Order: sequence, then structure tokens, then C-alpha cells
Amino acid sequence: MSLRLSLRKGLFPTHCQMCQTPIDETGLCHICHASLPLFTHSETNLFSRPDISRMFHLPHCDGLSACGWYQGALAGWLKQVKYNNSRVAMKILRQVIATHWHHLDFVNKVGIDACILVPVAKTRLIFRGYNQVYQTWAPLLERAHLPIINVLGKHAVPSQVTMRKQARKQSAKKAYYLKHSLMHKRILLIDDVMTTGATLNHISALCKEAGASQVWAFTTCLTET
Repeated sequence: MSLRLSLRKGLFPTHCQMCQTPIDETGLCHICHASLPLFTHSETNLFSRPDISRMFHLPHCDGLSACGWYQGALAGWLKQVKYNNSRVAMKILRQVIATHWHHLDFVNKVGIDACILVPVAKTRLIFRGYNQVYQTWAPLLERAHLPIINVLGKHAVPSQVTMRKQARKQSAKKAYYLKHSLMHKRILLIDDVMTTGATLNHISALCKEAGASQVWAFTTCLTET
């Protein structure tokens, strides 16, 4: 450790964002991390859980992974990143995602050729200035040497936050389109939160129509319905 870094840590110590225990980097201590409502590391494909398969119907998606439920601290950090561009919350989510990904041994268990991050509409991107899904997931995917391909476009449609299930399905069909072929590719779709599954199922169908041989979804959180 450099002298400058040692002085900085001594003058400005870093603490766990939940319990305030001193730690080396911005984020969570291992005890608070373990207390989060995360799925177990053996649950690579969540469709194998009867409760989740009943909640979400994604016939065009070959598998589903997620870090945990959209509740408590996880929900709070996601909202802080999405609406306030919080750097601290982003670092915490990156820590949670990277740790869960590593323990799942995801790359070895699920063959992936390329990743598609669910985009935001251009007007919303201009207004916010960032895509929260890209910000939280891109560093991990780069370290895993998984290419992110920009083949999915989005039209400007009303926000789905307050929509009911059927309305979300119709909105998703109008919102997304593919720009290029995905022939024989194994695709990983990534989003921050899955509420009904309508968006990811529709995008999975588009990928299959474009020739993808496999489409797997990975979201930071699932909304319990």
C-alpha cells in the first residue's frame, strides 16, 4: 500500500454502509453482506424454484438468475442509483452483484457468447444522463471478458412503474426492437429489476426470432408478487 493511500485511509477511514464497522473500501462488511435477502449460491436457475416459476411466466427465456428480492436495503440502493445516481449505492450493488456472480460460478455453468443490457429510451437517457443497468453491471462483465453488444433499441413509451401486468406486456411489445441478427449466439439479458417478466420475456422472444440459440436472464433483483 502506498504512503498516500495509507494516509488517506488513516485520515478518512471507510466504514460499512450498514453497520459503520471500519472496512478497506466503500461497501459492506462481510456480516452485513451475508444478512441481505439474497438467493443461495446453489440456485443458478431460479425457474427450478416452484414459487418463482409460478410468479413469472417467461416461455422464451431458457434460464433466470438474480441476486435477491427487491426489498429492504437492496431496493433502497437500486432506487438511489436509478433516480439519484448515487455513487455509494452503485459501489454497494457492484459488490453484491460481483460476489453473487462469483459464488454462482456463472460463466462456467452457463455458456454465454454476448450480453445485452436492457436500455432506457433515448429521451430518458438524455434527461438522466446515464443508464443505471450499464453503470452497475459493465465493470463485472468486462472483468469476465463477456462482450456487451448494442443490438437492442427502445422506443419512447410511458414508464411501466405504475402499470398492471397486462399493460406491461403491451408496453414491452411496443418498446423494444432488435437491430441485428443473433444467429447461433447464446445471449445473457441483464436488467436491474424484474417485476412481471413481461419485458425480459418479450426481449427473449426477439432474440430467438433473430436466431439466438439460448437466452438467459440475470437481474439484480426480483419483485415478489
